[in-house]
Amino acid sequence: MSRPDAHSYTDFSQGRVQHMVLDLDVDFSSSVIRGKALYRLAGPAGGALDLDTRDLTIHGAATTEGQPIDTELAAPDPVLGSRLRLDLPADCREFVVEFETSPTASALQWLAPAQTAGGKHPYLFSQCQAIHARSVIPCQDSPLARFTFAAKMTVPEALTVVMAAAPGESAAAENGRKTFAFEMPQSIPSYLFAFTVGHLASKDLGPRSRVYTEPEMLEASAWEFADVDQMLLSAEEIFGPYLWDRFDFVVMPPSFPYGGMENPRLTFLTPTLLAGDRSLVNVLAHELAHSWTGNLVTNATIDDFWLNEGFTVWAERRILEKSDGVEAKSISAAIGRNGLMDAMKSFGEGSPFTKLKTDGKGKDPDEFYSLVPYEKGFLLVALLEETVGREKFDGFVKKYIEHFAFTSITTAEFEEFLEAELPGLAAQVGMDQWIHQPGLPDNAPVFSSARLESLEALGKGWSDGVRPDVAEAGKWSAEDWQIFLQALPRTLPAEDCAWLEENFKLTEQGNCEILSNWLLIAAGSGFEPAYERIRSFLGEVGRMKYLKPLYMVLQENEATRSLAAEVFAAHADSYHPIARGGIERIIAG
Repeated sequence: MSRPDAHSYTDFSQGRVQHMVLDLDVDFSSSVIRGKALYRLAGPAGGALDLDTRDLTIHGAATTEGQPIDTELAAPDPVLGSRLRLDLPADCREFVVEFETSPTASALQWLAPAQTAGGKHPYLFSQCQAIHARSVIPCQDSPLARFTFAAKMTVPEALTVVMAAAPGESAAAENGRKTFAFEMPQSIPSYLFAFTVGHLASKDLGPRSRVYTEPEMLEASAWEFADVDQMLLSAEEIFGPYLWDRFDFVVMPPSFPYGGMENPRLTFLTPTLLAGDRSLVNVLAHELAHSWTGNLVTNATIDDFWLNEGFTVWAERRILEKSDGVEAKSISAAIGRNGLMDAMKSFGEGSPFTKLKTDGKGKDPDEFYSLVPYEKGFLLVALLEETVGREKFDGFVKKYIEHFAFTSITTAEFEEFLEAELPGLAAQVGMDQWIHQPGLPDNAPVFSSARLESLEALGKGWSDGVRPDVAEAGKWSAEDWQIFLQALPRTLPAEDCAWLEENFKLTEQGNCEILSNWLLIAAGSGFEPAYERIRSFLGEVGRMKYLKPLYMVLQENEATRSLAAEVFAAHADSYHPIARGGIERIIAG
């Protein structure tokens, strides 16, 4: 048996799925999707073929000629789900599996009308990263197993389907239901399979970009992300041509668990980015950069995740530097480093999950997901750029993208390519320590500016009586506030919290980055006047970046532990299954 990915039953010696044709029927009344999938193999195969599933009901399998295929669904593994073994006839090239999802499928969130902005129609969306595609379709659920697909999805006629693929011709409504068709000609890993079903409207923002969302949020979304076309052009200068035809995106309901998800042709974005001042659009730049680093060149396994995220954060900040200047990049990098140090502290000194190349065998990837691959990865890529020079490194990046386009690679393959193209660079920066040892090496780049140093000094001087000038602070940007709040002590006396609240009305903040940083301090300080806003905030957002740290602080403080349990009990059903599982682990201690 040859299983190159510890988080998948995929065994390429049995055969490789090259193309899928999906026919999916969405049933909101029972919260299930009933499906039929035709699988086309890269070459003839026979005998055992293993697919990944999680909580799927398998109704049967057959060849395209109708010959039944024996199936065996193994007992579920708590991390991997259930292996589906098919006994293929000799020289089989195509086969069909009929299946049905569970109402509790880990990739799917079913929203009642009351949970949407419009309040009249239900909503459904998928989130397949890291290993949740197996809860939607039986598949080789490994980033190594890239495939193309065609899909039809049938839904109530009042709803619209958008999918991370090119839309095809859709059938006219029949019996109150309508079928939407899609085609994905570029190969993707399974975690990028994505769709949204809801009452959606759209608006073109450029020749290659369109925003989708509920009608109630359309104008605000279109305004917030109006500069997407310029972002796309800036990204092409760094990476080379955009090969996915279109860069459309959906602004999702509040329960979406991430800031964004880089599904090719249809990025998903959290509505917490709608700050009304375009201060949080860097997330869109991040997801755009994934079109090259992640979608085009993909990590071979979740243990190589830094290849996706480290390069993408680096690219996001290069785009930011081009649009807003070097200081904006430095402030973004400083905010990221603060998050990295918090993540490393939470894992503990020497934790293997502070390495870039991890070994997550036997562990759920959602359990060790963190900022480490993002921010430590960024610092390594920035160090490589700094050491060799921007012009030379940009040439390397373009060659790297071109060489590995539409493939999934390991960390070792990256190291080998780097050594071939830029000999001696890895040894010069101590890359082995960066990748294979825990912690942050001493030669990590430091990004600074006079503005950044001034803001950090204000926060760090708080205990010595240093206070910001109220009038001056009223002019601060969202990034300024993040730097200041992150530099403050994590716990403050009640009178200090009251001073901040009285002068700056932080609990009334509409920018979620500022608000979440303030609520972390308020929760850790036991500042009771903020409790009501903590309650409401935890019920308004589903983004794990905000939920998990706030629940963790509440859980760590004996005085607020009951508040954490109470709020979670009230809102657990509104969280995406991925977020809900993470918070359950926090509450359980």
